[in-house]
Amino acid sequence: MKPNLFIVGQPKSGTTALHQFLGQHPEIYMSSIKEPHFFCADFHLESDRAYGKQRFFDFRNESAYLQLFSKAKDVKIAGESSTNYLYSQVAAEKIYNFNPDAKIIIILREPAKFLYSLHSHYVKFTEENEADFLTALDLETKRKQEQFLSPRVTSPSYLYYSQRVQYYQQVKRYCDRFSPEQVKVIIFEEFKSENDRIFREILEFLGVESGFTPEYSSVNVNKEVKFKAINNLINSPLVKSISKNLLSQEFNDFVRDNIVEKFLWHQAPKATMPEDIKVNLMRQYQSEVTKVSELLDLDLVTKWSYNNLV
Repeated sequence: MKPNLFIVGQPKSGTTALHQFLGQHPEIYMSSIKEPHFFCADFHLESDRAYGKQRFFDFRNESAYLQLFSKAKDVKIAGESSTNYLYSQVAAEKIYNFNPDAKIIIILREPAKFLYSLHSHYVKFTEENEADFLTALDLETKRKQEQFLSPRVTSPSYLYYSQRVQYYQQVKRYCDRFSPEQVKVIIFEEFKSENDRIFREILEFLGVESGFTPEYSSVNVNKEVKFKAINNLINSPLVKSISKNLLSQEFNDFVRDNIVEKFLWHQAPKATMPEDIKVNLMRQYQSEVTKVSELLDLDLVTKWSYNNLV
């Protein structure tokens, strides 16, 4: 079955939880590999250029990609979640050309907190080699000039943080191609606080039985690295390459989720962004929030407290 649902992002905004919840529904099949990133050819090319070879993005052949949905039998919806489709400049068009009848789910998170969480995620998985948040943000200009590049990042522009929150143009790419009935924008903060209500809205949007209740569970609970040296080794390109070539991605995902995270990481309270940094970033992105609010006819300025900035 050709996929007809795409959760396109953002990362660190509840996509993993939504993918798992939807996958429990009897009328929905979600790919066992969560992030094939098949349609973001711009990142494929950028990554290959940076490393001089194909190191990342395994799903580039359509037949291999469609194999991810070979078990989708007798369902209304077959979907996948690739969190950088929203950031990609070409994914919206490629998805439309592939399936113009597809449904799109976008999850938006308040920009300052999103960047703080994204940076922390990349540090934990060793894709970001600058542990200080503000320093990492300041490196963007030099990184675009091929300085201070991270040797482990999947694609260099993943660390161009200011571009990650250009919500207006990211969302507009999908709104320009798909009808309003095909695109649902979810606000992360509402999804987090009102799981059940938002989930039922999504089921109605997808045209499946909306009375179904999944087994809600905590997904992506915040964890910190216990053994940094071992974590760096496990996340090294060489180890990942060997593991990828010898074992299936499903098995590698199982090992990461059930062994690596269990023994190398420990649950910890999420670090809180200092208030002055958050406010300064909010001022910086206020115009972006205003623009995407107007595009969606949705008052994100108030929802995200941008109206309280002085």
